[in-house]
Amino acid sequence: MSVILEESIRAWMAGSHNLRERITKQGTERFLTVLGSTEPPDRARVDRASASARDEVFVALTADAVLDSLPSAPTDAGAREALRSRWLSLGPAWNLPLPVSGPGLSAQRLAIAAAIGSLLGMALLGGLLNLTLGVRGLGMLIGGPGGAALSMYAVGRLTESKTLRRTLKTLLGVAWTADLLGAASLGLGALWGRLAGIGLLRRILIYAGVVSLLAFTRGGAQYETRAYRDSVHDLIRQWVDVSSVLLCCLSAGPVASPTDAMLDADLARAIQDLHRADATALPAAAEALLLEVRRMGLEGVATPPRFAQSDHAERPRLRWSPELEQQYRPFGLIEDGDIVIVEDEPVIQNGRVLEKGHVRKQRS
Repeated sequence: MSVILEESIRAWMAGSHNLRERITKQGTERFLTVLGSTEPPDRARVDRASASARDEVFVALTADAVLDSLPSAPTDAGAREALRSRWLSLGPAWNLPLPVSGPGLSAQRLAIAAAIGSLLGMALLGGLLNLTLGVRGLGMLIGGPGGAALSMYAVGRLTESKTLRRTLKTLLGVAWTADLLGAASLGLGALWGRLAGIGLLRRILIYAGVVSLLAFTRGGAQYETRAYRDSVHDLIRQWVDVSSVLLCCLSAGPVASPTDAMLDADLARAIQDLHRADATALPAAAEALLLEVRRMGLEGVATPPRFAQSDHAERPRLRWSPELEQQYRPFGLIEDGDIVIVEDEPVIQNGRVLEKGHVRKQRS
């Protein structure tokens, strides 16, 4: 039986390759859309984008047409919902990484550097060839792109190299100090002036130019968007592949239809009222539903709900101990004494754990 199941899963995976690629692309596009700006994002933005992409993939991968194509397709709508619930509770967690960022210049500054370099290249090389060979046009033709390339390379190197920036700052500081001490008996200012062969006003203009160049090339943190997109795409594709295999395995097992279970009458009424409530009545309907679940002994819902709080509540943190394994399922390796962040609270009814919560280790 296991051999037959394995063969059927392998056949379904081979036939659904295009489907999984399309779902992966949808999840990647959703992630990048929610991520937004090209500036390096923080952990909170990446988590929000990951949750949105996960929802996109979940909806696409558990559509009715996809579930009906499984090797052991669910028989009715109730079986489909039960399969979705089991798959969602057992699916691997998403932990997309932050992009690797480094110093870089914005596109506007690079454009300015290219324009200035092009003008300088045309002026210098055009004038030089005009004086020597009398071909100003050829010099401008070569000097334009050459000056743009050299200027972009120079500002790029100055942005990336801490040693080069430190050396330039040191030379600037020594020269400026020499001018400030020019009236002293050491005569450093006069010496610097003779070595430079230029006047004080011109030296001040050079100082201003060097300071402006350092300020212009002080790039902020940037990251390679295309490389980050490719890495996110690969991670989401791995998640889709693993989740597809899990979905096939779960569909082969017995799935109890939720229509066989009878809800408490008051709880069912509260659920229907919540579903029929408009936007203004949602808080009251949600509070009524919470009252019913508290009456049935569900723990962890006595505090005010998050939507009723003015500020976004911070996720609770716990110190991990073996006793917590009865209520929480850890993500990754967690040792005793580690500080963990509660991702999902456990579902506890009348002291009995119906579903364990999830925690992950806090990274310092």
